[in-house]
Amino acid sequence: MTSIFSRQRTFQLTLATLLALAALALAALPSRAADTIAAQAAASSAGAGLAALDPPLPAPVANSAEVLARAAQSGNCSALILNREGTLVTLRTTTYKYRFVKIRKGANKGKFKRKIIKVKVAVRVSCARQCVAVTKKRRKYVNVYSIRKVRRKVVKRGRIVTRKVRAKVYRFTDCANLPSAESLGTPVKIDILPGSYALLDFGSFTRQASIGGNVRGFIPGKFKPNTDIQLTINRGNVTVGTTPVFIDDDCNGQVSSSLRTGNPTRVLIDEAKQSTSTLLASGTATAIVHVRIQLPLELRNDDSGCNDPFITTGYSEFKHTFFFRGKVGPAGLVKLQVSSPPDTLEVVACLTPGTPTQPCNGFQVPVPILVSTKLTVRIDLSGK
Repeated sequence: MTSIFSRQRTFQLTLATLLALAALALAALPSRAADTIAAQAAASSAGAGLAALDPPLPAPVANSAEVLARAAQSGNCSALILNREGTLVTLRTTTYKYRFVKIRKGANKGKFKRKIIKVKVAVRVSCARQCVAVTKKRRKYVNVYSIRKVRRKVVKRGRIVTRKVRAKVYRFTDCANLPSAESLGTPVKIDILPGSYALLDFGSFTRQASIGGNVRGFIPGKFKPNTDIQLTINRGNVTVGTTPVFIDDDCNGQVSSSLRTGNPTRVLIDEAKQSTSTLLASGTATAIVHVRIQLPLELRNDDSGCNDPFITTGYSEFKHTFFFRGKVGPAGLVKLQVSSPPDTLEVVACLTPGTPTQPCNGFQVPVPILVSTKLTVRIDLSGK
């Protein structure tokens, strides 16, 4: 009897497979309307044959977009909450469960007894609203929740039972609605103090350009004294003073500059890359700063124009990365000296007259210069 049913089932599987292959072959051929109808009929017959099998074959799996959409609405993600440092961590709740432990001593040694233990488990929520919402109070972001009666597991007379208790109920939102890392962190301001300069080495001569201004950034989370700190630098307002480049005495023996850097020469933070600075608890300070330099020039109007105003050019823009290093001294972060080693700066010089605050719209010449810096800075970690 078993062999008869087995042969029958094998025959059904073979027939259904043949029908399915025939339907696919007909559908793949470029055919007329009659052939299309025949292919559809064959496919329907094949589907009926497959559905008639016991057990039936599984239905086709939904496409990935539908699966992702259902997963986004289902409660299969761990909830996230902002901690005191301003970083997202898994939200956990306290509950109870039974655990069987082996008895070590006494008459029942070797047997197991039931014990109630307290555990922390991740809160499960919809992936579409995974993060706890926050609101700003007194210049700080706090998590949004309410106190309500909810069902929780509690211990009652040696047993775990479910009761309604008053507890925090958090409000959840899409993680994209949370404030940025900058808003959640501690603001940092770095002022470049007087006496800071960049040394420009042209090979046969050197020039010293004064530097001033400030840069700003933030520390992710709250500032903790006596710990290693990494801050992100995201904007700046740094200027380079007007600096003579080529000097001669062609103006009736009077020493003057025939070409000098223009005003304003600006150093901007390159937002396409991440600039960071690290302050170690040991006192060492390092920084990797990616900048965009906007450099206009001022040209003397030939040898006959010594007493005339300089001709200004538009600015040329080029990028560079500076590596700074310093050591905290007796003055602490109020007066910290940092420097960058000599490095080739691929300067682009604009030689076409124009407005210093507008991009150069004419002839530009590349000029490699060896540049090093010595800066005195004041780092403000007060969060203002």
